[in-house]
Amino acid sequence: MTSMTVKEFAQELKVSVKTLIGQLRAAGVDKSAETDMLSDADKSRLLDSLRIERTNSSQRKITVTRKEKSVIRQSDSSGKAHTIQVEVRRKRVFMKNPQLQAEEQAKIEAEAQALAERRAAEEKARLEREEAERRAAAERAEAARRAAEEAKAREEAAKKSADEAALKAARREAEKAKLDAEVAQATAARMEAEAKEKEAEAKRREEARKKAQEEARRIREMMSRKAGVLTAKKPPKEEKPKAEEKREEKKPAEKKAGDKSSEKSVQRRPGAQRPAAQPAGGSGDKRGGAHGDKKGGRSGRSGGDWSDEDRKGRGLKTRGGVEEEGSSSGWRTARGRRSQDRHRQDAPVQQPTEPVVREVQVPETISVADLAHKMSVKATEVIKTLMLMGQMVTINQMLDQDTAMLVVEEMGHKAIAAKADDPEAYLGELEEKQEFPAKPRPPVVTIMGHVDHGKTSLLDYIRRAKVAAGEAGGITQHIGAYHVKTPRGIITFLDTPGHEAFTAMRARGAQATDIVILVVAADDGVMPQTQEAISHSRAAGVPLVVAINKIDKPEANPERVKQELVTAGVIPEEYGGDVPFICVSAKSGQGVDELLENVLLQAEMLDLKAPDEGPAKGLVIESRLDKGRGPVASILVQAGTLHRGDVVLVGAEFGRVRAMLNELGKSQNTAGPSIPVEIQGLSGVPQAGDEVLVLADERKAREIALFRQGKYRDVKLAKQHATNLANLFADVGEGEAKTLPLIIKADVQGSQEALIHALTQLSNAEVRVSVVHAAVGGISESDVNLATASKGVIIGFNVRADAQARKLAENEGVDIRYYNIIYDAVDDVKAALSGMLSPERRETSLGLVEIRQIIRVPKVGNIAGCRVLEGLVRRSAQVRLLRENVVVWTGELASLKHFKDDVREIKADNECGLSLKGYEDIKVGDQLEVFEVTEVARTL
Repeated sequence: MTSMTVKEFAQELKVSVKTLIGQLRAAGVDKSAETDMLSDADKSRLLDSLRIERTNSSQRKITVTRKEKSVIRQSDSSGKAHTIQVEVRRKRVFMKNPQLQAEEQAKIEAEAQALAERRAAEEKARLEREEAERRAAAERAEAARRAAEEAKAREEAAKKSADEAALKAARREAEKAKLDAEVAQATAARMEAEAKEKEAEAKRREEARKKAQEEARRIREMMSRKAGVLTAKKPPKEEKPKAEEKREEKKPAEKKAGDKSSEKSVQRRPGAQRPAAQPAGGSGDKRGGAHGDKKGGRSGRSGGDWSDEDRKGRGLKTRGGVEEEGSSSGWRTARGRRSQDRHRQDAPVQQPTEPVVREVQVPETISVADLAHKMSVKATEVIKTLMLMGQMVTINQMLDQDTAMLVVEEMGHKAIAAKADDPEAYLGELEEKQEFPAKPRPPVVTIMGHVDHGKTSLLDYIRRAKVAAGEAGGITQHIGAYHVKTPRGIITFLDTPGHEAFTAMRARGAQATDIVILVVAADDGVMPQTQEAISHSRAAGVPLVVAINKIDKPEANPERVKQELVTAGVIPEEYGGDVPFICVSAKSGQGVDELLENVLLQAEMLDLKAPDEGPAKGLVIESRLDKGRGPVASILVQAGTLHRGDVVLVGAEFGRVRAMLNELGKSQNTAGPSIPVEIQGLSGVPQAGDEVLVLADERKAREIALFRQGKYRDVKLAKQHATNLANLFADVGEGEAKTLPLIIKADVQGSQEALIHALTQLSNAEVRVSVVHAAVGGISESDVNLATASKGVIIGFNVRADAQARKLAENEGVDIRYYNIIYDAVDDVKAALSGMLSPERRETSLGLVEIRQIIRVPKVGNIAGCRVLEGLVRRSAQVRLLRENVVVWTGELASLKHFKDDVREIKADNECGLSLKGYEDIKVGDQLEVFEVTEVARTL
């Protein structure tokens, strides 16, 4: 916001200067004249003062005024039409009673408190009741115990008195008292256990509730935290024992010599063994080791104590070198005897270590060498494991993710499926690092609606340029992006096609937009593409503004359009809805200013903001291959600022922005948020709808682009393979279907998608359209060669073939069709598919014949003497033999005669003779039904 005078600020707020000066003085801003200047700080103080005043008032009241203008046409008796301007002013007051809200809040809090108190009282009563029951059970158990003691005392007294009857009675009482005491004690113990169990259950539930709350809190923190990149933990570095390090420091020659000597000693003395374990607290006496007595020498070597000095010491240097574990010295003296065992010193024994289990990140593909490196093992071990699993591999062979995970699990490690080498993780790191303040930006408005309802004409009037005149057939076949400067600010417009084939383009327009203007013709009403545009805007969650166009036509009926839109779920504001309806005329410009005013009002309510600093981010609106400029992409900048010379990553393509043009074809150096531009310098034609990112490192952009190309290629091949299998199974199940192969070349990406969608929709179970290849750009020799190999037809949409391609197509007989209107392409392909359909066979009844006499002719067969009852009989027709109205035989006539003459046909009420081809079982009274079969061409 910049400084302005009091008068200008009052005009912007639409209040009088006197009222504004009073509000400024109340806010503590000393301004008395309309020429005084206001700063941003003065405006902020005024806003705070008005907010405090509105908040502290007893009744918060909002008054909304609205002024609507409409036109009424009225004809007099002479037939002349008069136009009457009608202005309707409406005022609506919204009031919110804070006292009533406070009472409702207090009532809700009182109910919640009463509910909590009631639950607490119920819980307290339950605990007191359970405590009373436990005390009663304990008292009963104590009483039963005392009764049992008394009964036992009486039994002892009866024994002393030697009264047999009293003794039996005392014993019965003692047993009964004992049983009652056991039952009472068991009941008390059970109740005590139940109480403890309930207490433990309550404690467990409380812990589970706290744990769930903590988990929910962590999840909320994780969801609110910005997306980051997960990196695998590095495996801990394995520390080698000192003894092993010392052994590794020894020379290789000594190791080889030791190996040979150990092998010899094992062969000569297989019974020699080393001690399996050494006690930690062994004695330091050397005589127990190498210099023991004769009796205990051998036993000392096999199972005696070994001192630490022996373990730390270096072994005796002999002819065999250093000994391996589990072997003896093995070399003989000159007399052929072994050396004395007391002069031998064994090598240190390595203690067994626990195997290290590592977490191995396994990407989609990995080589055998890389997998061995991740597990810190030799590649030969991995190859050996794969050989045991039945696979012969080399060290550089690539393994898929499933096989690599099986190998990792087989070797005792933990496999984690991950894309550890995904270069796109770099993009996530950039998003975390870059944060810039958001500032207001212009709104992006998409104009949608049915074909020929005046979308481009309305945008043409707004831009003051003739766009619709340049479109083929008068319809828009691309997404056009333009930005318009109005007195209230800048608005960016996206003009989408209205034809049914451009569904994907309309969906892209709705996803990249902030506000949708739905254009409906007043003389046509709601059409299929209108319904589709409403669905796209609802799916994208963007507000809607309805523009009823062509109201200057005599047959215009805006009220009917409103009723149809209400039926479709779009409720106007005057009916209590939230969608503004504006009557406009793209020809005369009536209502256009009001339309722009409503669009800017919706944008202010949305409070659109985006950072205008830092690397740019955007969306590809359209892309094409220009013969002189190469790949060209129309993009919409959504955040940041795009500069000429920036390195951009666009989907699976990358490049440096060599040139940047606006919608008028003028060069510009920068483009901020919500500004559409056309860039050059990409490595290829990107897909429409791809995300545009500016990166600082061109090498990184190339790496990510190549990675995406490889990934997209694999996905595309998998989809093609699945499609071929589906087509194969369909052909096997329903018979072979006829296929029309097509190679489609278009000028822009959106037209290519629309053509593929529209032409593949023509397929059915008998004939099918197969798009062999589709791309953006002119028709080349490779396209003609592909059409020759696949026996297909090339369709060029707003593109042409070069001289070499035309010459090759003429020599090979390849059909190339050029179109610039999508209707013509769809109609021609539909006609071609109709010609591929099998003709329909229709049966036409010609007449009815009755057999009156059968004549037997030698060497010829039976001849039927007949009379034609209805219609006629033709020599080339087919007949059905009916016997008692049941079809017995169907075939052709062998001959047809009238007296002795062969005739072509005989009409009703005449007699004839005829014979049936290959059938003689005829009887008097049979009837012949004569019919013809004709083939009729079918259409889609």
